Amino acid sequence: MKWIIRLWLLVLSFSFSVQAEALRIVSSEFVPHNGENLPNQGHAVQLVREIFAAQQQDIQIDFLPWPRALLQAKQGEAAAIVSVWFDAERAGYLHYPTPLYTNYLKFYHSTANPIAFTELNQLAKRPLRLGVVRGYSYPQAIKALPFEWIEVNTDLESMKMLALGRVDLVICEQMVAEYLLATELAEYSTQLSSTGPVVEARPVYLAFSKAYPGALLMQQKFEQGLQKLKQQHRLELLQPDY
Repeated sequence: MKWIIRLWLLVLSFSFSVQAEALRIVSSEFVPHNGENLPNQGHAVQLVREIFAAQQQDIQIDFLPWPRALLQAKQGEAAAIVSVWFDAERAGYLHYPTPLYTNYLKFYHSTANPIAFTELNQLAKRPLRLGVVRGYSYPQAIKALPFEWIEVNTDLESMKMLALGRVDLVICEQMVAEYLLATELAEYSTQLSSTGPVVEARPVYLAFSKAYPGALLMQQKFEQGLQKLKQQHRLELLQPDY
C-alpha cells in the first residue's frame, strides 16, 4: 500500500513540475500556419496556445529549420512538433493525437509554361522537374511519378524557382502558396497559379515525442483542452479560413 502511495505522489509531483514549466514545442516557418513574425505566430500556433491555455499549461515555441525540428522531436529535446503530417516512419518516434485541422496539397505552375491535367496519371507521360521542400513528407502517389525532384529548404525558395523557370511544377500546401503569392512573392502573383485538382487533403497535427518524459501526460492535456474548446464553440473561430 505504501509503495502505491509513493508512486501516486511521484506522478503528482511530476505532473505539477511539468505544468509549472513552459512546455517546449518546436516548429518551422510554414506561413501562415506557423511563423515567428506572424501575428500570434500563425494559425496553428495560436490554436495550440489556446488548447493548452484551457488546461493552464504554458508553452514555448522555438522556430527551427524543418529537419532540425524533426530531429529534436525525435530525440526528445522537444516535447512536441507543430504542423506535422502523418508519416509511417515518423510514427515510430511521434505520437499523433487528434489533428488540429486539414491541409490541402496542390500543384502550382507558371502561366508562361502551363501544365494542365485532371488526373495524376496524366503527369506520367513526360518528365517534369518538381520543386519540393527537403524533409517534407509527400504522398506516395507523387513519389510514383517520374519527376526529377529538386529539393530546397523552404516553400518560398521552391516557389521562387518556379517563377524563374528552374522547375516545371511545385507541390505546396494551398494556404501557404496563396499567402506567399500575396506577400513575399506578390511580384509573381499573376505568373504563378495552382493547376489540377487537390492532390491530397492531409490532417495536420501537433505530434508528441515518444522520447520526451511526460509526453503522454501532455498529450492527454492537449486532448482535454481541445475538447474544452469544442464544448465552448471556440474551436471553429480558430480554424484557418480557406
